[in-house]
Amino acid sequence: MTDKPERIDDRYATPEKYTTLRGIYHDARRRLSDIDWNYLSCGTGDEVTLRENTAVFDRIRFEVPLFAGIDNPDTRTNVLGFDLSFPAFIAPFGGGEAVFHPEGHLAIGRAASSAGIQQMVPVAASHSLEDIAKASPVASVFQMTFVGEEAAALDMIERAKAAGYSYICATYSPIRQWRERMMEDRFSLRNENGPSNFGPGRSDPAALKELLAFTKPRWTWAQAADVIKRSPLPCIVKGVSSVRDAQAALDAGAVGLYVSNYGGRTIDRTPTALETLPAIRKAVGKQVPIILDSGIRRGSDIAASIALGANAVALGRLIAYGMAADGEDGVRRTLELLRQEFWTTLGHLGCSSVDDLCEAVLSDGGTSLNLQT
Repeated sequence: MTDKPERIDDRYATPEKYTTLRGIYHDARRRLSDIDWNYLSCGTGDEVTLRENTAVFDRIRFEVPLFAGIDNPDTRTNVLGFDLSFPAFIAPFGGGEAVFHPEGHLAIGRAASSAGIQQMVPVAASHSLEDIAKASPVASVFQMTFVGEEAAALDMIERAKAAGYSYICATYSPIRQWRERMMEDRFSLRNENGPSNFGPGRSDPAALKELLAFTKPRWTWAQAADVIKRSPLPCIVKGVSSVRDAQAALDAGAVGLYVSNYGGRTIDRTPTALETLPAIRKAVGKQVPIILDSGIRRGSDIAASIALGANAVALGRLIAYGMAADGEDGVRRTLELLRQEFWTTLGHLGCSSVDDLCEAVLSDGGTSLNLQT
């Protein structure tokens, strides 16, 4: 009897529950009710921006070199002083993420720590900022909406500092969103304990009430700048979608920019984040850290974002899919698959490291995409 031949290539024979992000997506859809799925997947209005966020990545065309002589691609990078296993953060998505799994950002943080990336924690998370910080060592950026009294905002930043966060991610919410799928479903968040970060022993709920009630004028850049400059933690500003606002954020004292249209969930018919990225990078120079979200679905999307000027991306819906499919394990597997696909993309593009990604890896330098430059 002869020995069986050695298997040279077993890369697809994984014992993992999920072999692709597509499988995670379909399992998440299967497990969630129609109402909860609409909450996760909807945008605003006619959802034009929601669709365009992913469609713009579909228009990316890479230029693949021959005999590039690369080393084993190194996916590691450093952004905002954090060593990352690949250029990604957990986006600060919330407002009821425990709908998808009861442990919410507690489980997400543990999975992010296992994957070697950092977590941005939303003020609207289903668990308090302190509990999330205790769950893992990577809860490093706390997102909060600048609304209400400035003193209350500064008090919450003090809470975040005391809990061990390193940065504040400042956001702006002018008015409620027009999400028709949720309106048709008459969706209501199921949180019997109320807002996790507001109430007795936590922060004054007046800011949360003002966010919904809209009884006073919303903040100006001058107010934001005053809080940023008095903040005990450095701030990055999320929602940047123009050169004008990028410069205003830096003038206000922000140490980094977060280019985003909130996944198409705030207002419809706005430019995609990827479209606005090159012009923003060109305007602010190479030294300003830029994070991008909205539309990231693949490791190749991460590569395109870095090539066009981002230092890292932030992952929101993909993480929610993973959590809905299989809790903490689903998030961990999502991050593993993204990193592996990103590694594969680097290799095909002739890049030995994240720093090698630039417009040269895109066909025509990306000019055929009609991006803002």
